[in-house]
Amino acid sequence: MKRSNASNWIDPLRDWWRRLWAVPPDPRRKIGARAEAAAARYLKRQGYHILERNLRTRIGEIDIVATHDEWLVVVEVRSRREDSPVSPRETLTRQKRRKLRALTEQLRKQYQLADRPVRVDLVEVTLDQRGKVKSCQLLSGLALEER
Repeated sequence: MKRSNASNWIDPLRDWWRRLWAVPPDPRRKIGARAEAAAARYLKRQGYHILERNLRTRIGEIDIVATHDEWLVVVEVRSRREDSPVSPRETLTRQKRRKLRALTEQLRKQYQLADRPVRVDLVEVTLDQRGKVKSCQLLSGLALEER
């Protein structure tokens, strides 16, 4: 089927309009995805079995759900550049701790895991100046009580 003359000039105009109003990708998402992938690889080397990544619930998102020994583990991944004045663990606000506690309880109820021990771990990912992963550090058994 031959295209009409009108669509010959409308399609490029439509493409131009879409590019003009397109939302540019957030570079933090790319860095966050890179940090989460590095954290998952690191956890596997530490003996964790990854069950789910980026598990979305009505309350929020769990970065990684894994098992380690007899534990069901909710893993929060935090990243910062090596020259950042604060460490990744310092970015874990009271609100995020509260949300992690609620997410953990929802996970236990939703999957009927009341008899299974659950803990929250934190993986700190340090990035170099170019945004490449430099190191990962695991903090096991994160305390979720309020500071």
